[in-house]
Amino acid sequence: MYENNSYIPPMIVNSRAGQEVAEANIKIGDMSSKLAELEVKLQAMYSVMIEQGIDPKLFDAKIEEIVNNRSVKTPASQSRVQKQSKPCPECGVDVKQSTDDPLVGRCLYCGAKVTFYPSFD
Repeated sequence: MYENNSYIPPMIVNSRAGQEVAEANIKIGDMSSKLAELEVKLQAMYSVMIEQGIDPKLFDAKIEEIVNNRSVKTPASQSRVQKQSKPCPECGVDVKQSTDDPLVGRCLYCGAKVTFYPSFD
């Protein structure tokens, strides 16, 4: 059937690992897209700030202040990794922020949408 030893046995591939790599690549693409979007928004905010007459040196000083404050390791700054939670406005159960939909959470009990407004402390 196969002449001249041209038969090559099929290669066994771990399809689960390939799927995980594909999913990771999709997530990386999504993150890159979101980062590019944030860069544009930040540039627009900075431009509006300058157009409104705010001195760019104030912006630079605030960045330096924030960076210096972040370098101080306190229990409050270490807990930033933990997800925020707040009570559901409908039933009062604690709702955590979604990992898929930033600044939003859904109550597991009643389904109410909970908004998490950004804070930078």
